[in-house]
Amino acid sequence: MPSGKKLAKMAQRKCGFTSSQIKSSFNDCLKKLLETEFKLYGQKEKECSEKIIREAEKFKLLKKTSSLTSSFKYNYQNIRDFFKSISQSRMTRAGGSFENHVKYLFESLKYPFDSQTVLNGKVDYVIPNEKAFRKNRTACVVISIKRTLRERWKQVVGELASTNAGKIYMMTADEDISPSKINEMKKHNVNLVIWDELKRKKFKKYYNVTGFSQFIKIDLPSSKKMWKQLL
Repeated sequence: MPSGKKLAKMAQRKCGFTSSQIKSSFNDCLKKLLETEFKLYGQKEKECSEKIIREAEKFKLLKKTSSLTSSFKYNYQNIRDFFKSISQSRMTRAGGSFENHVKYLFESLKYPFDSQTVLNGKVDYVIPNEKAFRKNRTACVVISIKRTLRERWKQVVGELASTNAGKIYMMTADEDISPSKINEMKKHNVNLVIWDELKRKKFKKYYNVTGFSQFIKIDLPSSKKMWKQLL
């Protein structure tokens, strides 16, 4: 299988967004990139699975039988383990996919940032950079990226809050978000960035929740006035 980064680049080349398209439709571009990579992954996964099964038959790791039913019966444990491994790999790659495409879109818009920086805890992005943060943290933007909010999100919120940055954001592709999670983030001065349509549909009245489009068109440009002087 191609690496996650390679698949992400394949999707990015296939979509071929311009910087103006990204700026005007960040939300849609990000969603399209994820969908495109998922399709590419499905194609590659099928090709690799077929190759592995052929090799397993060649070396007699799978027993050939006269019918599909009996083949499944005799090879059940091996087949089960094989698809369990594929499922785990798919889940691991999904988180990296989201991060890869957000990074690509930020780079396309030429926003300066340092990634995987250790402040009080590790953060995915600090804008414009760590040096500026050390000069004046209240003028800077700190971002954490989590595809889902099912694991460690409270710990991440605590780590983000401890940076005492001027603006703190958590970006997610998760759509299963409860008001209790949003209120917990609010206590720590953390803003949640989600899909535009989800913001409109469920979270209009939550002011610490913003859509990707508003984040790119309003939030970051307004913050730029603060951190630009530190460069």
